[in-house]
Amino acid sequence: MKDKKLVTPTDTFFNGIANKFDNNIYGTSKGRLRHQMLLHYLSAIIHSPESYRVLDAGGGTGMMSLEFAQAGHDVTLCDGSDEVLNIAKQRLAVTANASIEQTDILSLDYSEHFDVILCHAVLEWVQQPMMIVDKLFTQLRKGGRLSLTFFNRDAALFNNAIWGNFDYIDAGLKARNQVRLNPHNAQRPSEMIQYIKDKYPQFTIEHKAGIRCFHDYLQDRTKQVDEYDKILQLEMKYGATEPYMWLGKYFHLIIKKSE
Repeated sequence: MKDKKLVTPTDTFFNGIANKFDNNIYGTSKGRLRHQMLLHYLSAIIHSPESYRVLDAGGGTGMMSLEFAQAGHDVTLCDGSDEVLNIAKQRLAVTANASIEQTDILSLDYSEHFDVILCHAVLEWVQQPMMIVDKLFTQLRKGGRLSLTFFNRDAALFNNAIWGNFDYIDAGLKARNQVRLNPHNAQRPSEMIQYIKDKYPQFTIEHKAGIRCFHDYLQDRTKQVDEYDKILQLEMKYGATEPYMWLGKYFHLIIKKSE
């Protein structure tokens, strides 16, 4: 596992809470659903007959890296937290197709570019999300694809309005006491899409969808677990369609760089 000096010390890493972080994502219905929906939308890439060179940027404990590696792709996982990467190292020990590097995304500088770059649930934890997007595009080969997922600010506002958290909304969705596992820099999908279109006309947005368009709004929270399969089917049916996609707690884009 290689190390690089982190250049963004104000960004959020998860040392000290790595196990809690992993369980919060993959040990809950919301984390399980997010992962399954990403697998659903990325299925054609994961199961491509071609073997891709894949970068999992800010890939955390390696769950998505494992999916790509076990499908035969050559995966590099990078993250800024050594404790998180220790979990990833154990998880990826079952495959020979994955390597791990401790670095922040802005320090990436690979001479050989990637066919596929994954950047899932990272932008909401960093101070300069657009700089992350810019950097990732420089690491993508012509014809390659970036899978980008981020916490949806519009959905966060809507969800807090449902629960009557008006003071929180008036404060710009900023809590007095920030919880470490509560994203602090959510992005608006419309602004992200416009930024990419304006700055990168040579890129094509092939796919956009909301993730957890229904799950998080259920009044009866027990149904998130008890009727999980029904929710999953609902998400698969409507998550990539108007108007439901805009309510997804996470937003997903697949962006292709022109040949």
